[in-house]
Amino acid sequence: MSDEGSGIETLREQAPPSVSRDIGITVLFLLFAVAFLVLSEQFAGNRISQYDPGATIWPRAALIVILVAGLLNLFLLYRRARKRGESVVPSLSSEVTTLSEKQRKYLLAIALSVAFFLSQDYVGFFVSAPIFLFAFSYAIGYRDMVKLTVFSLVTGLVVFFLFRNVVNIALPYGSGPFREISIWAPNLFGRP
Repeated sequence: MSDEGSGIETLREQAPPSVSRDIGITVLFLLFAVAFLVLSEQFAGNRISQYDPGATIWPRAALIVILVAGLLNLFLLYRRARKRGESVVPSLSSEVTTLSEKQRKYLLAIALSVAFFLSQDYVGFFVSAPIFLFAFSYAIGYRDMVKLTVFSLVTGLVVFFLFRNVVNIALPYGSGPFREISIWAPNLFGRP
């Protein structure tokens, strides 16, 4: 359990719910990293000059680090499972019905994150970020609606304006009415 009275969780309490789930998540990350590595090939020839390493050097370096770390994690998880006598293949029927509240929050946080990233083309960052931040914070247990609303709106807007005006990186604007909102609202406060 946690340290008495301090509310601090031990490392064991912070660990993933089971070795088999952690292996599943690691394999998923490895599959995505391999897919993105293969897809990056289409940008391999994009260079500004002969001395430019190309547009794919840093994404590929990051993907290779993810692959190496994922393989190392798989090795360590397999070794831990063998040491404890646990199965490395998840039994979905028993694991889904025995989820604790903390594990449900964990899975809901993953689902919300996936929904947020998949919604970017349609809803755009300007609209989806505050909604995602509110839903995510609520899902993991924060219940003060006023603070949640202020936090979500301010954080989403600050990140959007920092990327747009300081870093000069355009975040997704979305499509249809969401695109109109993403164009109209920032122009009220900053450069067009």
